[in-house]
Amino acid sequence: MLVVFGACETEFENPNAIIEEQVLTTPEGLIGSTLGMTQHFVTSSLGKAIEVTGLSTREIGNILTYMTPYELVMGGTDLPDENTGITALWDRMLRDKGLAERILENVDAITFEPEQKAGVKAYAKFMRAMTIGYLAQSWEQIPLVNAADGNAEFVDRATALAEAISLLESAISDVSGTSGTADFINDLVSTEFDFESVLNAYLARYNLFAGNNTAAITAANNVDLNTRSVWTYDGSISRNPVYDFAVFDNPDTKPADDFGLVNGREPEVGDGRVAFYLSASADVGIPDNCSWPVEDLVGFFTSETDPIPVYLPGEMMLIKAEAYARNDDLANAVININLVRQKTTDVFGVNANLGAWTGNVASQSEILDEIYKNRSIELFFQGLRLEDHRRFYPSYIPDVYAAPYDGNCSVERNRNFYPYTYEEKFNNKNCPADPSI
Repeated sequence: MLVVFGACETEFENPNAIIEEQVLTTPEGLIGSTLGMTQHFVTSSLGKAIEVTGLSTREIGNILTYMTPYELVMGGTDLPDENTGITALWDRMLRDKGLAERILENVDAITFEPEQKAGVKAYAKFMRAMTIGYLAQSWEQIPLVNAADGNAEFVDRATALAEAISLLESAISDVSGTSGTADFINDLVSTEFDFESVLNAYLARYNLFAGNNTAAITAANNVDLNTRSVWTYDGSISRNPVYDFAVFDNPDTKPADDFGLVNGREPEVGDGRVAFYLSASADVGIPDNCSWPVEDLVGFFTSETDPIPVYLPGEMMLIKAEAYARNDDLANAVININLVRQKTTDVFGVNANLGAWTGNVASQSEILDEIYKNRSIELFFQGLRLEDHRRFYPSYIPDVYAAPYDGNCSVERNRNFYPYTYEEKFNNKNCPADPSI
């Protein structure tokens, strides 16, 4: 059920084509495809979105000598287009996006219960929007629609984010227009999955990324901060992917000390989020390989069955803080910063337990610095750091020798965007030129 056309396609005949067409033309097949798409995303795609970008932004340290994390930690102009990390991230997100597109192509032609049809349609729109968003966080241009012949056309990030926003708005309309639709999706995906809040949370996220600050605030206000929405794992068929790459069995990567924050943005003494996410480790980074100190990862990643949040309530507060700050409403920005700093009853237990911010409430730049710092701590290992650093510090010039010269690893991000994969360049005549860095 998971065999779909990618952005790049070989000339080999697909032996599963007939099965695929049959699966996508029955109610049971579409529901099964929806479940399969979800399982592939939560076990295969999500982990790469967190790991790859984390290695490029100091969030994650490399403690062994494997080539893939080494190349990502080095970054700069030396990052090759055949790096298996960026290749996996690209291919897996396109696979999930492609199946969402196929579901949407077929759903209207099938007769089944109205709330189920609306639910499958809304959920496929959400998955397509989310995968577009993850791709746009890492590449300058992306294929908006997968192509069977491999020659998908690329669009810029602004167009991609606009499409993600439109899909989420449409999905919200689908859910609100049919009684029982949200309940159907909640039961289908996870016992803890508030679908309407999930849609609004991602709508807030992508409006913020697109610079639609007022719309981001509106969407964030529509999220219920007292409910939990999680991706679930059973430990056998599906395993927490972050636990597998950063915790289990002597991993090659671990979280960076102080959340990878430098230049005065390190967490304050007494910040409860430090103990929530990090535990002291005797491991250190590899000398001459970005050897900053590392810690053991806890939080949402202590076992193969730990659920991972679909979004965190603190993100909504920080979205509002940033959107207000960028709209020059500094008073409301500070109010939302303090909601995060002083939080003690987070539904996931991510509580800073700090006092009110004592910085300059009249300085937009200082307020934005505080927001970035809190996003980096509150949303640790959520796959957002590369997008965040690039948005907050657009004039930052990544060091083309990202580290390890003279053991120096002061760089905060070592790429702006990733090169397109070797396979995409080879198969797709529309593939753009790589960004300079």
